[in-house]
Amino acid sequence: MHPSALLVVLLPLLLLLLERCQLARSFLLEGSATSYAQFRKWNAGLNGTLEFEFKTEQGNGLLLYTDDGGTYDFFEVKLVESALRLRYNLGGGAQIVTVGHDLGDGHWHKVQISRCNENTTLTVDGVGAVSTSRGKEFEFGKLAGNSDVYVGGMPSWYNSKLTLLALPSVIFEPRFNGYIRNLVYADGENTVPRRQEMKSRDAKGLLVLELWLDWVLGLFGTLNIYGFMHPQGKKVSD
Repeated sequence: MHPSALLVVLLPLLLLLLERCQLARSFLLEGSATSYAQFRKWNAGLNGTLEFEFKTEQGNGLLLYTDDGGTYDFFEVKLVESALRLRYNLGGGAQIVTVGHDLGDGHWHKVQISRCNENTTLTVDGVGAVSTSRGKEFEFGKLAGNSDVYVGGMPSWYNSKLTLLALPSVIFEPRFNGYIRNLVYADGENTVPRRQEMKSRDAKGLLVLELWLDWVLGLFGTLNIYGFMHPQGKKVSD
C-alpha cells in the first residue's frame, strides 16, 4: 500500500488513540444508586485549593462533597441544570456560588476552588466568581475530624448516620454520571497540592484504563482487517 494511503487510514486511528490515552488518566462513575469514589481528606487551610476536571452529558449530579464530620462546615459541588454550583459553610452560614452553563455537553471542563481567608472563589474553564463568608473564624473544621473527599456520590452507610453529615441533604442528591480526572489538592499534613489517588470506589465504578486496554486490542484487530499487520503483529510489505 502506498504510504500516503496508509497515512489516510491510520491518522483517524491515531487521533482516537490519543483521545483514549487522555481518558486512561480518568475514571468513570456510572451514576448508579451506589456509585461514588473516595479520596483522602482535603487540607483546605485558609488558603487551600482543590481542582479537578469532569466530562458528562448529564445536567445534574453531585460532583464532590466533604465536611467537618457533621458539625457546620462543608463543601458541596454539583451540577444543577448544566451549571456548576458550589455550596459551602465555614461556620457563618451557607454560601452559594454558581458558574458556567451548558456544562453537560460531553466535553472536559476544569473546576477550581480557591480559598483566601473569608473569600472563596469558584472557577470553571477560567471564569470565576467570589463569595465572602461571614463570621470571624474561617478554618475548615479540624483536619483530624473532617471527612474524606467523596466524588460522584456518597457511601450508602451514611443513610443510617445522617448526624455525621454537616449537610444531610447531600445524601439525596442525584449521583454523577460521567468521567473525572486530575483531582489535585493538599491532603493530610501536606500543604503542597498533589494529584490524588483513589482510596476506594463502589463495586460498579470502572477505571477507564480497563476500557482503554480493550480498545487497544480492538485497534490491532482493525489493523489486521485492513491488512496492515500479520496476526503475529508484523507489518505486511507492499
